[in-house]
Amino acid sequence: MKKLLLLFASTLLLSSCGATKYQSKEVSKVVNIPNQDQKEIYVKANNWMVSIFTDAESVIQFTDKESGTITGKYRIGNLTMAQRGVLPTYVFAILNIQCKDGKAKLKIIPDSFGYPPMYPYIRYTAEKLNRDIDILFKSFEDYMSAQSDDDW
Repeated sequence: MKKLLLLFASTLLLSSCGATKYQSKEVSKVVNIPNQDQKEIYVKANNWMVSIFTDAESVIQFTDKESGTITGKYRIGNLTMAQRGVLPTYVFAILNIQCKDGKAKLKIIPDSFGYPPMYPYIRYTAEKLNRDIDILFKSFEDYMSAQSDDDW
């Protein structure tokens, strides 16, 4: 009976030791931009990407004006904070924008990430990631839909 109880207790204890993991899921959104051609949309999308890339870790990795493609690596959040000489861990996402006449498509592919259970320095969860993805989509849609100020 003691062995059975010990086996049950150790199984219960060890089952809680598994890491919490978030599996990457590609998400995308298409924004309609009437009365603008591919080149105008491309320039506007490139400017949006430059405006949100505010740190040295976020970079535009590929651009092709002819095909209307912009791809970049974006630091979307901090998984852990720096603590006692340990560097912080970041969560990145690949942002891919494809432009056509009258449309732009933003595709976000976040990295998969995980951390041990009950780790005291966790700052980023799957819920925060989903919120930040929604914020990126809203920012992109607002920027692309805004009228450009060409009068100066």
